[in-house]
Amino acid sequence: MPRASFSQSDALARDPRLRERYLDGLADGIARLLGAIDRNPFRPTYGCLDRQFWHYRTACFPSEMYQEGVLPLAMVYARELPGNRWRDCPRVRELALAGLRFAARSCHRDGSCDDYYPFERALGAAVFSLQAAAKAYTLLAIDDPELLEWFHRRAGWLIRHEESGNLANHHALAALGLWRVAEITGSQAYRQAAEERIGRVLAWQDDEGWFEEYGGADPGYQTVTLDCLAKLRRATGNERLDEPIRRGVRFARHFLHPDGSFAGEYGSRGTSHFYPHGMELLAAGSAEAADLADGFLNALARGRHAYFSDDRLFAHRLGNRIEAYLDWSPVRPKPAGDERPIFAHFANAGLVVSRRGDRQTVVSTARNGIFKHFEPRMPCVTDAGLVVETDDGAVAVSQSHDRRRAAQVSLEDAGRVRIAVSGMLDAAPAETATPLKQSILHAGMWLVGRWFRTTVRRLLQRRLITGRRPLPIRLDRTIEILEGSPSLRVTDAVELTSPVISIRRMAFGTDHQAAYVAACGVYQDSVLQPWTELAEQVETLNRDRRVVIVREL
Repeated sequence: MPRASFSQSDALARDPRLRERYLDGLADGIARLLGAIDRNPFRPTYGCLDRQFWHYRTACFPSEMYQEGVLPLAMVYARELPGNRWRDCPRVRELALAGLRFAARSCHRDGSCDDYYPFERALGAAVFSLQAAAKAYTLLAIDDPELLEWFHRRAGWLIRHEESGNLANHHALAALGLWRVAEITGSQAYRQAAEERIGRVLAWQDDEGWFEEYGGADPGYQTVTLDCLAKLRRATGNERLDEPIRRGVRFARHFLHPDGSFAGEYGSRGTSHFYPHGMELLAAGSAEAADLADGFLNALARGRHAYFSDDRLFAHRLGNRIEAYLDWSPVRPKPAGDERPIFAHFANAGLVVSRRGDRQTVVSTARNGIFKHFEPRMPCVTDAGLVVETDDGAVAVSQSHDRRRAAQVSLEDAGRVRIAVSGMLDAAPAETATPLKQSILHAGMWLVGRWFRTTVRRLLQRRLITGRRPLPIRLDRTIEILEGSPSLRVTDAVELTSPVISIRRMAFGTDHQAAYVAACGVYQDSVLQPWTELAEQVETLNRDRRVVIVREL
């Protein structure tokens, strides 16, 4: 498979001055954390970073995911950084320690914690917070029996419990957290458990290089998994990680876009995550990792990155960007400089990448032909699939992820690429919380659900994420990637396969995600592209039961 290359000049792509971009927004981010944390030592919520719980009182329990914010606080206390006015500030240290102790006090007796609902015992929140807390504990140079006991409880719970659904990033985070606790406590059992989790993550890596996320490849979450594996490689010296990391980075490199943005709607979870620290750890020995890190730095410089700006999400990246700055690699291989056309068909992932210079198209056949298309000096074009509203008010989408979807992909003469895929649209109900739903869920968890957490999680996953209910509407999509202008031709045939169904409204969406993913829906420039309303085609579709729509870009 040909190796992709960064399209900017070598001087820009390897400019050491760009390192400072990792710290863009640091002051505002730390101020935001210091505003989010309960700073009153006389309250039982002292150290809580979930402002919805301790301040607004709109939540009846704290989400431990927010406690990940202790790591950035510990880092600015303990590390020299440009413009860091919190270095060696006693109050910052005190608050970071309070955050650790609140996590220890507020978790369940078995060491587990909640995220979205009571007694959830969420592995995601448990591992995100644990790896951050263990690193913060080391940075603060403390010896606290209460926290050590919490680390033991949390590690023990992780060893004993599993998670429904294959989420490689969660288990990579679990491995990292267990290893860091092992380094603090000296426990060989935790080291062994970390190695077992690493083995599971590697077993979930496809031959194409991607790690499984809900049955598919998500380049955004791929960087989370690679970040953890790169940290573990440095910490453990385990050489068995080298080849999986190399293949994982090579896969991820294909989804760095010409404008510096990364990943997006075409992944199995539709995320635009980018965790740079792991790429910096790998940059000295990997041109692809250096390309990815430099691409992110250039995206920061141009404002083309995804903005994970809500309270729940931003702390993930704040600490990671500080780590990336501290471990920035001055040794960076030159970009490959290969200007030959790139065509990569990842058949197992259901992803196709075509690139010529600054012209790039990424298509997901697994998600029925949704795509991103980039042209020089033009805004990114994103098509997240067809959205239809029926006369009875049901909403259907074409973007449901299915790697088994039949698709034809061919590279034809003169670099022309033809992709054909088809499938039924699926119902996309607008699930929102209501007082009644929340009451039933919370009461159910208190009374019964706490003993059946995995069953409840599976039911919610099926309802909000993985479940599908086809409607009698079919989309056949053909995408032709062409030389010259137009560079892309998209032909959509929409068919009503039931004689009783009729359509009220129809559009091609640009930035929507039907399945629930916490990290979706963030801002980046491409979300400002307008949706394509298909009001004129609705009448034809209802009359003839079929309509063909051709677009040239």
